[in-house]
Amino acid sequence: MLQRNLLHVLIGAIWVCGSNAGRANEVAYLTYLQGTEGKVAPFRVLWNELGESLGRISVDLGTAYEAWLRKLGLSRVLTYDARLQQREYVVRDPQLTRFVNLVANDLVRGPQQVNLPPGVAPVTTGAQVEAATLLITPTPTQLELIARLNVTYLAPQLSGPPVLKELVNGDLVFIGQPERKGAMPKPR
Repeated sequence: MLQRNLLHVLIGAIWVCGSNAGRANEVAYLTYLQGTEGKVAPFRVLWNELGESLGRISVDLGTAYEAWLRKLGLSRVLTYDARLQQREYVVRDPQLTRFVNLVANDLVRGPQQVNLPPGVAPVTTGAQVEAATLLITPTPTQLELIARLNVTYLAPQLSGPPVLKELVNGDLVFIGQPERKGAMPKPR
């Protein structure tokens, strides 16, 4: 459950609204975490190729996470510039890492402090983001977004020092189709 919530929030937060410059090439996509198509509300992603080797991605995480993100001091819409490397666009941005870190810190706070026996101090360090990269592959019929994340945290033990655990270590793959005119589909 914790990992699923993190995935939805991280993915939604990773893309949002682009600037007004160069909107002529902007395409809106409705994206899902691979395997959840039709089961959850999609994330709205705007993709804009700005030139030969530059693009901009904006991700709207939706209203479901807006209050929580605001509590963390984050926007529900995130925008990043991406550079073309071979056949895919890549985002390596300190603001993406900061976003992932703030979301992950809030998510691990519970497991770090729950069910502590008397005398065991809670772990005060949050999550550690080792890597946060977006890989974007646009085609006329589909957009593939890969969030490549490595996030760890210290988990308290009944005896002994805290143990390093992985919150996310791998790729979160999102697939999207161009948005049709009209309302967003509702989850089933």
